[in-house]
Amino acid sequence: MARETVTVKLPRCDPGRPCRVAWFVELNDDDTAAAASIGDVADCTARADAQVRNVLRGVMAQRRSAAAAFDYVAALSPETKANCWSLAESAGHEGWGRMQGLLGSYRWDWTDLRAALPALAVAWIPDTEQDLIGPGIAIDETAQLKHGDATACVAPQHAGCTGKVENCVTTVFSAYVTADGQAWADFDVYMPDRWARDFPRRRAAGVPDDLQFATKPQLAMRQLGRLTAAGLPAKWAAFDEVYGRSEDLRKKAARAGLAYVAIIPRDYQVTLPSGTAIRADQAVKDAVFERRSCGNGSKGPRYSDWAMTATGIPGQYLLIRRLISRPDQMTFCLCWAPPGRPATMTYFITIAGRRWPVEETFKTGKDTLGWDQSQARTWDGACRHTALSALAQLRACAIRGALTGRLTLPAGHGEDHAGSAPAGDGDVRDADLQIPLGDAPVPDRGGQPRPPGITPIKLSLAETARLASLARQHTTGLITRARLAFALRWSLRRRLHQATARWHHYSARLLAAGTG
Repeated sequence: MARETVTVKLPRCDPGRPCRVAWFVELNDDDTAAAASIGDVADCTARADAQVRNVLRGVMAQRRSAAAAFDYVAALSPETKANCWSLAESAGHEGWGRMQGLLGSYRWDWTDLRAALPALAVAWIPDTEQDLIGPGIAIDETAQLKHGDATACVAPQHAGCTGKVENCVTTVFSAYVTADGQAWADFDVYMPDRWARDFPRRRAAGVPDDLQFATKPQLAMRQLGRLTAAGLPAKWAAFDEVYGRSEDLRKKAARAGLAYVAIIPRDYQVTLPSGTAIRADQAVKDAVFERRSCGNGSKGPRYSDWAMTATGIPGQYLLIRRLISRPDQMTFCLCWAPPGRPATMTYFITIAGRRWPVEETFKTGKDTLGWDQSQARTWDGACRHTALSALAQLRACAIRGALTGRLTLPAGHGEDHAGSAPAGDGDVRDADLQIPLGDAPVPDRGGQPRPPGITPIKLSLAETARLASLARQHTTGLITRARLAFALRWSLRRRLHQATARWHHYSARLLAAGTG
């Protein structure tokens, strides 16, 4: 296959003006190699880290602050608790003071780093020409569970991660989603009304006096405004029920030229073309359902029964999803597409399936980067930690993209570029340090036996973060070749187990759907 490389020049993100792309990346559509060495991981990590350092130096005036911030971002990994003590130890600091200063006393504005995220997302999460719906924005919220009442904006409120009322802090996120991946591109911490009215408590937690109460849909509208002003090339937006019921949010998405799929409550009033207003669930009796998949999940195609009917608003439709296993459980969505877009059920079902990746960003943020483990209590501390965690998530996307050949990052310079690996144990062969790339096969019919020599599943962001951490330790001499080979064997075991589990899940799902 002939190599086709597209060079994208990425300007420095300036918080004072719109930022359309972030800098120095090549998109590479060439076939990827069959395997990568740990040296390749180290090189890709060094190249991504050079750009991460540039981002932080543009946000922070003092080099020591930027250096501490880079160490913070690089230390966020599945093996490290996301508290200042553990991160400082992982980063090799002699004490925890620099990490605590980064979240507390150091002078830098976390909103400047947040403003840089959209450009980095565009640069490091490329879209493919074969993706007919293009990139988009998925908006949802998640919670950090807390025990006390001193953390900024903590309050008893519904936590989606547990499905019940918890003492927690809720953050609204916008994820940039393409066919190639997803990551956080914007966020806001939700301030409950009880905090908005309690100024002594706000001052104790460092919540700005001029911060006014805003509902979650209003926060989502602000994020849409910032992302579109930054030039994010989104084509659609997808919302959960909390946000989908907001007519103002839907109108803002439409004014921005974004197709939308917005989940609404079953009792939401919908106006039909005839002018009759009905509850959304009253449309079920006349609906004609078709069995469709909204995309592939970790356990196979996500089949459901779908139906669609027009509403009284031009271009808007009511989309109904009925679960196969629980026919009484239905989801209702209002959908709209701007002129020139295919307002078809296939188009809207595909967008509905792309809302789920925002949940994957929560899983990556919590399980891989420990976002919810932070012990920061002040407003600035919590927001700084979230901004740095978002940058760490994008860093993992850049490393994976470079490692799999989707991106070509420029070489780092000086301290930014990893050196050669130190000599290791003589009984470890170079072949023992190879990382298989590519993806494992999936069955095309139900009940199909798993092949005996199934290959590993494709690299996840969690596994990429682990490999990047190993590469850093190996190139700095903190682990031997024997220890590295041991860790890579465990990495292979995890990916092979995931490939086997996915095969059986796909096979069972296809069999249940009658495709055997």
